[in-house]
Amino acid sequence: MSKKILAPVFTDNMVLQRNKKIKLWGKAAAASRISITLGEASVFVMSDDGGAWSAELPPMQAADGLTLTASDGISDITLNNIAIGEVWLAGGQSNMEFELSNCTDWERIKAAPCRKVRFFYTPKHDFEDEAYFADWESAQWQLTESDYFRTWSAVGYIFAEKLAAALDVTVGVIGCNWGGTSASAWMSREAILSDDSTRIYIDEYDERNKGISLEDQKKEYLEYLEYESAWDERSAKLYEENPDTEWSEALRICGECKWPGPINSFNPFRPSGQYSQMLRRICPYTLCGFIYYQGESDDHRPRAYQALFTSLIKLWRKDWQDDGLPFIITQLPMHRYSADPDFKNWPIIREAQLNVFKSLPNTGIAVIPDCGQYNDIHPVNKGPVGERLALQALCGVYHVLDETEAFGPLYSYKEIRGNVLEVFFEHAQNRLKLRGEPEYYEIAGADKIFYPADIKVKNSSVEFTSDKVNSPMYARYCWSNYCNPTLYGTNGLPASPFRTDADDETELDVGAAGVQQKLEL
Repeated sequence: MSKKILAPVFTDNMVLQRNKKIKLWGKAAAASRISITLGEASVFVMSDDGGAWSAELPPMQAADGLTLTASDGISDITLNNIAIGEVWLAGGQSNMEFELSNCTDWERIKAAPCRKVRFFYTPKHDFEDEAYFADWESAQWQLTESDYFRTWSAVGYIFAEKLAAALDVTVGVIGCNWGGTSASAWMSREAILSDDSTRIYIDEYDERNKGISLEDQKKEYLEYLEYESAWDERSAKLYEENPDTEWSEALRICGECKWPGPINSFNPFRPSGQYSQMLRRICPYTLCGFIYYQGESDDHRPRAYQALFTSLIKLWRKDWQDDGLPFIITQLPMHRYSADPDFKNWPIIREAQLNVFKSLPNTGIAVIPDCGQYNDIHPVNKGPVGERLALQALCGVYHVLDETEAFGPLYSYKEIRGNVLEVFFEHAQNRLKLRGEPEYYEIAGADKIFYPADIKVKNSSVEFTSDKVNSPMYARYCWSNYCNPTLYGTNGLPASPFRTDADDETELDVGAAGVQQKLEL
C-alpha cells in the first residue's frame, strides 16, 4: 500500500483520539485538492505550493472497524480497521522501551492479550539516511496478533491494557523512546538554551564539535560503531561464559567501553537528536496525553533536572498546541550498581520529578520505589509501573477513580516538638502501614549529620526521633539510590521518598559515620 498523501504515521489499524478534533497531515502535489473521508465525516483542503497540507476531522465517539479514504485527484488510498478510542504517547528511555517478552507479566499477557490495545513504534535510527526514511515508509500500527507483539513497550502495553478494561474502548500507544537518552535529546535546541541551568547540554555539544566538519563527524561516529560492534561481541561472549563477571574485570578483558561514542551530529544521544528525528515526525497526532519514564541518563546533573524536565513538558504541550495536555510522570525506582557508592543523585531526580508534578497542572505521577532491581538498571517487574500510570490517568484524566485509589502517601509538612520531628502526609487515607522492618528513616539537627531514626507510625504521620539528635530539624526517608521502601498507604501504594527540607541546594550529605559525599553539580 502506498503511503503517499498521508503522513507515514497514518496506517491500517491505527487508533484515532475520540471526542477531539482529529488532526491529519501529509504531502501531495502542489496546489492539490485533498479529500479525506472517515466514516460519515469528510473534509476537503488544498495543499500549499510545496505540497504540504493539514486538515481536521470533527470529534467522533468511540468506534471500531472504520475505513478512511484519501485522494488528491490523482491517486487514492484506503486505510482499514481504524478505531476511535484513546491515544497516548509513551516517551522516555530504556525502561519505557523495555520489551513485553522480557517482563515478569509476559506469560500472562501472551496467554490472553488484550485485543483492544494497538501499538505504533516510532522508527529509530542514529541519523537520517536512506534506511531511516525506508523504515518510516514501512512503519505500521500493530495489533496484538502481530509478530512484533513481544517487542512492544511493556509499560505502555500494561498501561493501555488497564485503560481498555476500565473504559471499554480501544487504546492506542505510540512508542517514542530510546534507551540511554537524556531528556535533552527530546527537546529543541531553543528550549534547552532557554534556561541557564540546562544550556550546558548545548554548550558542551557545541564546544566538542567546534571546527569539525560534518564529514569528519560522520567518519568519527562510524569508526566508533565498528569498534562498539566488536566490543559488544567480545563482552557478550564473556558474560555468556561468566555471567557474574564484575564490570572492572570485563573492561580489563574486553578493552575500553566507549559507549555512547562521540556525541556529534550523527550520534542518537546528541541534544535535540530524537526530538527532530522521532518526536516531531509524529507531532501533532491527536492524543489524550503522554506517559513518560526517563531520568536515569541525567543523573550526572541531578540538580538541573527539574528545570530540564519542566521545559520538556512545556515544549511538548506547545508543539501539540495544548497547554493542558495530560502528562504522567514515572518517578524513578530504587537503583544502584554493586560497584558504585551511593551518590544520592537518584533521590534528587525523584524529588525533581515530584516537584514537577506539584508545580505543573494536568500532571500525574506513578511512584514506584518498590519496582527497582539491585545491580540492574532495567527492572523486569513492569506490571506495577503500567498499572500505577493507569491509576493516575483514571483518576486525573478520566475521573473514574478518586485520589484515595490512585495515590500513595506524599510528604506534606513537618512539625517539631522537643526531640520529636513529626512528618505529615497527603493521601494517607488516615492510615499508614509498614511492610517489614523500618529502615532508611533518618533524622538530623542543625549540623545536618543524619542518623538512623526510631519511628512511630500514626494514622497519617510518622514521628522521627533519635537519642543522638536532641534538637531535630531535618528528616528524610529512602534518601538513597537503592534501599528497601517500607512505608505504604492502606491502598497498597508506596510512599514517595522525601526529605523535609530541600531549600539548601549546596547541602552536603553527611552520614553518621562522618563521611561526606558531595554530588556533582
